[in-house]
This record gives sequence, C-alpha cells and structure tokens, in this order.
Amino acid sequence: MNSQAGETNSGAAVRGLLLVLVAVVVGVLLLRSVDDPDEVTATETAPPVVPGETLPSATQAPAPTTAAPLADGTVTTTPPTASTIVATTTTAAGVEGFQPRQVSEVSVQVANSTTVRGAAGRVTDRFKALSYITKSPTNYVGTPLDRTRIYHQPGSLLEARVIAEVLKLDPDNDVFPMLQDTAAVQEFETPDILIALGTDLAE
Repeated sequence: MNSQAGETNSGAAVRGLLLVLVAVVVGVLLLRSVDDPDEVTATETAPPVVPGETLPSATQAPAPTTAAPLADGTVTTTPPTASTIVATTTTAAGVEGFQPRQVSEVSVQVANSTTVRGAAGRVTDRFKALSYITKSPTNYVGTPLDRTRIYHQPGSLLEARVIAEVLKLDPDNDVFPMLQDTAAVQEFETPDILIALGTDLAE
C-alpha cells in the first residue's frame, strides 16, 4: 500500500511540475508579443469622421457652374466663358501660381498696321463682347506687320498671354513688353494691352 501511494504522489508531482513549466512558457510568449516594439499591426483604422467635417483629398474637383433659381422656380446654370477657361489655364515661365486679372479690369487698344479698313474696330468689338475695357481703335503707322503683336504694360504679362491665346497667337513668341516709343500709334490711350494688328488677322 505504501509503495502504491508513493508512486501516486510522485506522478502527481511530475504532472504539477509540467503544468507549471507550461504556464511559464505561455506567460513568456504572451509578454514578448505585447512588448515587442518591432511588431506592427497589419491594418490601420481610419480616424473617425466628425459630422459636418470633410476629409482632405489629394485632388480637388473643378467647381461646378453656379445655378440661379428663376422666378418660376426653375434653375439655370451658367457655363464658364471661353475667356474664363483661357485665363485659368494660361501660365508663363517665372509666374506659375499667379492668375490673370479679370477681363473687366484689363484695358485693350487695337492699332491697325494694315490697309484693311475697319479691322481695328472689328477686333475691338470682339474684346468688348468679352467684357474687356476697350480703348478707341486706331492706326499703327509704318510698314504693315505680317504677324500681329501683343504689347503689354509692366505687370500685365499674364493678361497679354490670355489675349494672345484668344487671338490664336503664340503666347511665347507674339507677346512683347510695351513699346518704349509709341509715336507710331496714333491716339495712344495708354492701355494695359496694345494689339498691333498685322495682316494675319486683319484680313
């Protein structure tokens, strides 16, 4: 009887020791998984969105055209004009990030260098319809220009480039600083932009 009791006690002791060892190993593994600084969670949760708050996006969509309700309740949209589109897409070396002034703030004078009668007046009417400030059409005395030139006052380079694009000219090669000597321009009215009309557009 004593030998059987001793065997039973020794077996229980071994099993107890094994349980303690298993518990120690499991505890060490759990501690390492919690304290390991190099372990990174597989997924990241997005920050909560507060009602009424919009998250930032990489790109901004173009602003929609404005809608105005009429008296009868219908809504009409106003598409952007051609001059507005040109003004927002025109860039020049050294002036990236700047925007041209509104066309209603830019004065334009057209001087006809050709013998085509009424050409300056027709181009002037075109810019008046685009809401530019138009000066009196006049003449450019001297040898007729083969290609139209756009001259601009200091600070009006972007506006001159917009006008060049409206006339389908090259903003890089057909735009120049304002003439130092304006004697060739009859009745010069000091516009922001001077269009010296050549035979390419007068006809």
